[in-house]
Amino acid sequence: MSAFDGFQWPAFRPPLETYKLDYGIGIVGYAGIVRAQQLPAYRLAGYRVAAAADNRADRRELARLDGVPYVYEDYRDLLERDDVQIVDCAVEHKRPEYMELRVQILRDAAKAGKAVLMQKPMATRLETAEEMVRIAEDYGIPFAVNQNLRFDPAIYLAKQFLVPERFGQPGFIQFANISIEGPKFGFGPEGVVMAWQIHGLDSVRWLAGGEPISILGTNRNYAAMYHIEFSSGAVCNYCEYHNEDNFRNETPLRIWAEKGALRGNHRWNPSSRWEKDLMEVRAYDWPKEVGWVTYNLPDELTNRHVFEKPCYDMCGSIGGFIGMMGEFMQSLDEKRPALTNARDNLLSLRTYFAGQLSAQARRPVDPRTMSVI
Repeated sequence: MSAFDGFQWPAFRPPLETYKLDYGIGIVGYAGIVRAQQLPAYRLAGYRVAAAADNRADRRELARLDGVPYVYEDYRDLLERDDVQIVDCAVEHKRPEYMELRVQILRDAAKAGKAVLMQKPMATRLETAEEMVRIAEDYGIPFAVNQNLRFDPAIYLAKQFLVPERFGQPGFIQFANISIEGPKFGFGPEGVVMAWQIHGLDSVRWLAGGEPISILGTNRNYAAMYHIEFSSGAVCNYCEYHNEDNFRNETPLRIWAEKGALRGNHRWNPSSRWEKDLMEVRAYDWPKEVGWVTYNLPDELTNRHVFEKPCYDMCGSIGGFIGMMGEFMQSLDEKRPALTNARDNLLSLRTYFAGQLSAQARRPVDPRTMSVI
């Protein structure tokens, strides 16, 4: 009997072929990430973008040039459409007035009975995020956050190994998001922007399989570094050194679990000069030892299969947006909370804010002491 008998690679994406994926999408906020990654992902997967709305004329013109069939200046016109079941809100989050607009869009969409997928971070203040969750729950609409990193092939595949029938519970996680192409190296008190940190913190929490109970954070030299302990017994060190929006960064990860270890890499842009997307695994005794085995994940430029529809097997982050929207659609069909539902996302947000408090106070903070409704 070979040491590899019984070894099978789990899936690196959800079983999208079995999902109900015909919901109409209405995009509100036709900004950079939409055109760079979300719209290409949706078109590769065959998802139906029914309409878009943006208060800027130049962005509305881009939406028309991109072939979106109905384009509006006022998002409320989009909400009136019967062929829009999902509001994909990509409105910017960095300024207070933008966050106020996000809350209003959510409230109006809830009144119209639409499901809402909100671009991460859900909010820049925990109190605002809690208000948004209350709005969605009061109106009874599905509300999730676009934490697409969970569905990028390397991260999704790693999670599939961390189950009792494979490698079991993780004990130690090394996780990073790093870049040699930005920001410029320098010493100082600055860390990494929230929009990037929430990617890693949410995915680490998902992989660890428990609730964060302690976080020690440092923001310095344009990097953010954390030591996190979880109720499951897992511990994690997490480093973020990336602020630029060129996506030329990578997320290497290592996980030691009860019955095996994983070493993986997620590359945010397949044209960057980094190691390819891959996953290596080693089983200690499963049921006999399996040495390091490597699986090369989808790593081609996103135009490789443009004439094959639907195309689900794409590299990150295109694959992440395909999987995220597909899972949200399936949650609507099954009438269950989405994997990245907004109430769950509050736990990721409070981990971030606890980490910021820790960096300021220079001591560990229990995220459970942060306000979560």
